[in-house]
Amino acid sequence: MTQGRKSPRNFQSYGTIEAVNVVLVPAMAIYLAPPRNFLDAAVLAAAILPTCGLLVVGAIYWLALARRLRGDRSLFLRWLPMADAAQRPLLALVFLAVVASGAAFLLRGFTGPVIAALVLTSLAALEYVNYYHRQLQHFDNWSDFKKLVTTGRLGPAHSARDLAAYRTSTVRRSRASTSVGERGPN
Repeated sequence: MTQGRKSPRNFQSYGTIEAVNVVLVPAMAIYLAPPRNFLDAAVLAAAILPTCGLLVVGAIYWLALARRLRGDRSLFLRWLPMADAAQRPLLALVFLAVVASGAAFLLRGFTGPVIAALVLTSLAALEYVNYYHRQLQHFDNWSDFKKLVTTGRLGPAHSARDLAAYRTSTVRRSRASTSVGERGPN
């Protein structure tokens, strides 16, 4: 567990791990539980899409943070609108994965592909919460862990706070440009 602030190297590692998992996680699921028919393939695809989408959002976020700490804000400034625009579609994909995995379980029971889809869907739901709402990871940073133990609650995700600040500034800029335009020429 690290003490206090994280270095760009930590964030770079997180981003690299998430990026590798974009390929590794679905590949392992398909390798360990190969689809035998269209239903298997469909339910796995429904679970893989939101999982990979959220892993991409996370990978870019961590890599952008590493670059921001080194003084380059360009990737971070490109990540904010992308992650903001992706939130609702990713939530819809997670919901569809829950429905597809649940239906496949009811129809087929615990087959390999259904178990893989259930695991991937759970991962996607956890990643969604972890990037858009609450910080679920507290084991690698002493101050985060202490805060969790002290308060007994999960704090807001760092990415959620960054997105909230982005949305606030975007709304503020939008309102300012609208009010200037409404006044008309002097």
